[in-house]
Amino acid sequence: MKQILLLLLLTSLLFSSNLSKLYTYYEKQEYKKGCDYGAKYYTKNIKNEKYLTLYALACVETDKINRIAKPMLQLTKSKESRENASYFSTILLQKQLLKQALLDNKSLGDLKLPKTNFVLSKIFNLFVNKEYTLHEGVYTLEDREKPNRYYKVYIENVKKNQNYMIIDIYQDDKFTKRYRYN
Repeated sequence: MKQILLLLLLTSLLFSSNLSKLYTYYEKQEYKKGCDYGAKYYTKNIKNEKYLTLYALACVETDKINRIAKPMLQLTKSKESRENASYFSTILLQKQLLKQALLDNKSLGDLKLPKTNFVLSKIFNLFVNKEYTLHEGVYTLEDREKPNRYYKVYIENVKKNQNYMIIDIYQDDKFTKRYRYN
């Protein structure tokens, strides 16, 4: 799906300097810069679905996943845009349900949601299928597709009533990346 998105975006780079700059950040994997840039010029590009899609994709790759809600609601005009809106909606729902399960010991039962290629979706599905070990509030989930990769998922309490869901990614027993969601 990402390949189709990027192909569509390439064809329209000449139409928007904001889109071109945002695409450059995304292409260089500077997702935080892209997400911040996308937010800065959001209202100027609110009718440009290619811009909104790329902005949301950049935010998906950062800890600023809540920012994808606004562009998601604007993606309505084309079939591809509606598919992208569903993709973003799925990620937000999985994040919220997983955080609720961790904070409130809420069982996710046999819940079935669409699968995406995003790490949060993979963790959500492993959690729903109870493919984890729990030790002192930390869930460890093994990646079936990448045998030397595993995830640690837990809640970090920063202040009273301020909880963050943390996802740590390990490769060959070495910490590689952290996602921190409020």
